[in-house]
Amino acid sequence: MENKIRLSDTVMKELEAIILNMKPGDKLPTEMELAERFSVGRSTIRECMKVFSARKMIVRRNEGTFVSSWVKECLVDPLNILVSMDIGNLTELIELREILETEAVKLAVQRATDEEIKAIERADWRMDEPGISPDEMQSRDFEFHNALAMASGNSILTELIKAIRKVIAGKLEDSTEALPISGEGSLLHKKIIRAVKERNLEEALEAMEEYLIITDYKA
Repeated sequence: MENKIRLSDTVMKELEAIILNMKPGDKLPTEMELAERFSVGRSTIRECMKVFSARKMIVRRNEGTFVSSWVKECLVDPLNILVSMDIGNLTELIELREILETEAVKLAVQRATDEEIKAIERADWRMDEPGISPDEMQSRDFEFHNALAMASGNSILTELIKAIRKVIAGKLEDSTEALPISGEGSLLHKKIIRAVKERNLEEALEAMEEYLIITDYKA
C-alpha cells in the first residue's frame, strides 16, 4: 500500500508539472495515453485528474480534458491587486522577481535533469533566431526563464516567477523594456546554461546577477 501511495504521489507531481507548463486551453493526453506514459493503471490517472479538477487546474469536456485558464491567473490577479491598491508597488515586485530568479537558478544548479537542461537550451536557441520582433523576443525570453525555473524542481516558485514577470510586463508602458540589451542577454543566458550543466553555483549566480542588472528597468 505504501508503495502504491508513493507511486501515486510521484505521478501527481509529474502530471502537475506537465499541466503548469502548458497553456490555457491546451488539450491533455487521454487517460490511457497518460497511463501508458507513466506505466500505471488508468485508475491512478483518473484519481489524479479528480484532484486537478477540484483545484480548477483542468476542465473536462466531451471532446477531452483541457488546461483551465484559472491556472495561469490564480497568482497574477492577486499580484495585480496588490500593486493597484498601493499595498505594494512595481519596484517591490521587481525586487521580489530578482530574489526568486536568483533562488531558482541556485536550485537549478543542484537539481536540473538532463531533459530540463535540454529544455533551457532549446529556449535559448529560439532566442537566437534572426529577425524576430521585440514582442516575440520577450515571449521567448520568458520561455527561457520559465524553463530555468522549472529546473528548480519547485512548482510554486516556478508559477510565482511566471506570474510576477507577467504582471511587471503588463505594468510597463513599453513591455519590451523588460528585454536585455541584444547580444548581452544572450551571452549571459549561455553562461547560465553552462554553469547549470557544470553544477557551478558561483558562476550561475554571477551570470544571473549580471542579467538582472541589465534588465533592471525602473518602475
